[in-house]
Amino acid sequence: MPPDAQPSAAPAITVRPATPDDAAALAVLAQELLAFYGLTSPYQRSYMAHAIANGAFAETSGIEVLVAEDSAGHCQGFLAFGRMFALANCRNSLFIQDIFVTRRARAKGVGQALMAAMLALAEDQGIEQIDWTMDPWNDQAKRFYEKLGPLLRGNKVFYRLMGPKFVQNQPKEP
Repeated sequence: MPPDAQPSAAPAITVRPATPDDAAALAVLAQELLAFYGLTSPYQRSYMAHAIANGAFAETSGIEVLVAEDSAGHCQGFLAFGRMFALANCRNSLFIQDIFVTRRARAKGVGQALMAAMLALAEDQGIEQIDWTMDPWNDQAKRFYEKLGPLLRGNKVFYRLMGPKFVQNQPKEP
């Protein structure tokens, strides 16, 4: 290295669409995501990899995943999103399900690279709106999102129905 050269502060990051071959790496990241929220995965990592490979990449999954890799090809993060048509403003839109960067790669441009790749994808496809949610206690995520520029924020509450409550609320046949 020349004497006046500076070492790179951040490793080279490549963002690309995930494939079923990424399922094992995505399972590792998904378990780390659950741990970030203080949750334990109810599944073994091998089962999660199998479920991701067969579920996330099915034609009917409704989800697309971008992965961020370092120069050695190791997944450092992912961004999972779905496509929607917003009836109220008649626009195609994207909804970010999750964006996650492994702890060792945070504050190194990985999240920014994932968002930039998704924004480029949206622009290429004429998509004018991207929505996502954030936990109000996640100050690091809040700072990250606010660096993106002006954001329209609402006071909406996010709901999720799953498990036994999902079954209990199914319409009953007369």
